[in-house]
Amino acid sequence: MSGLELNGVNVWLGEQHVLKNIDLSVAQGECVALLGPSGCGKTTTLRTIAGFIVPQEGSVSIAGKSTKNLPPNKRNVGLVFQDYALFPHMTVSENIGYGLRMRKIDGPTRSEQVEQALAMVQLLHMKDRMPSQLSGGQRQRIALARALVIQPDILLLDEPLGALDRKLRDQMQVELKQLQKKLGITTIIVTHDQEEALSLADRVAVMFDGQIEEIGKPVNLYETPSSLRVMEFLGSSNILSMVVTRRDASGATLSGYHHYSVQVAHCAFDVNERITAAIRPEHIQILPIAEIASNTLEATTIECVYKGGLVAVHCRLSDGTQIKAQSDANSVQRLNLMQQGLKIALRLEPYRLQLFSPSSKERTHDRT
Repeated sequence: MSGLELNGVNVWLGEQHVLKNIDLSVAQGECVALLGPSGCGKTTTLRTIAGFIVPQEGSVSIAGKSTKNLPPNKRNVGLVFQDYALFPHMTVSENIGYGLRMRKIDGPTRSEQVEQALAMVQLLHMKDRMPSQLSGGQRQRIALARALVIQPDILLLDEPLGALDRKLRDQMQVELKQLQKKLGITTIIVTHDQEEALSLADRVAVMFDGQIEEIGKPVNLYETPSSLRVMEFLGSSNILSMVVTRRDASGATLSGYHHYSVQVAHCAFDVNERITAAIRPEHIQILPIAEIASNTLEATTIECVYKGGLVAVHCRLSDGTQIKAQSDANSVQRLNLMQQGLKIALRLEPYRLQLFSPSSKERTHDRT
């Protein structure tokens, strides 16, 4: 059974067309993240699923049932907001049991279900505390327990970890993912945090301008996106304007405008066709200039940015194109990369280069 279906959903807020023909199918028990820049429509999509916004066109179904004419309180949806929205005058138990009380669940049954929810988030010993006595992570867990205690058909999370510090956020990502899988509940997460989306979701839908640009498994979206826009949005990438100068069964040769060239394993573009090549910094190997050889580019270091265990190495190619590579701290020290103006060689992995049409910005798959 489908956990969620959005078919041809269009939403206008005044004169602004904020959701444009959204189609989204989520399997029962699947976790999907809506990821995109501010204003892309991801929160509007969540609010439409919850029933706070009624689409002018299209349909929304939850757990195989149409939500047409159903108000939010009749949709059996669990919601968790970034600010938790806990009632400050209620205890932890009262906060969690609020939804059950609104559903007129009797006292003994309500108490039992509240304790089960608290045990689920490992906070049973805090049931009599007030929200002001809880840490940020504990408040987040209480908000999650309150959403789950009603046994919703779907769980909607709006920037659920955004208010937490980095260390606690990393911990809660693991706990939230484990709990979601254990319960098998259909889940939609709205976030602008790429790491959060890639870590938590079974699939990620990347949104721009009120549309879903691309949806897929996190590893596929990151490693082999179908559009240059997604490639540039997710993580960090280097963009090179090149021309196909050779193409055969073994691959192809791409040449830059200043006499450098690289080999790629697959190419669907024709000889003499201009293309855009993209590669992640972590897929570029930094070598001493003496080791320049096949599939390496001569570059000059501009600056190194220390990021703990990893270092971002900013370089410039002979045509002025800036390119970023990534290396571990030991290699940076061994190669003396902190020195500005150092000549180095950059090896581009043939299987890691993604090729796109400059006009359509879409990746063209191998025709052979």
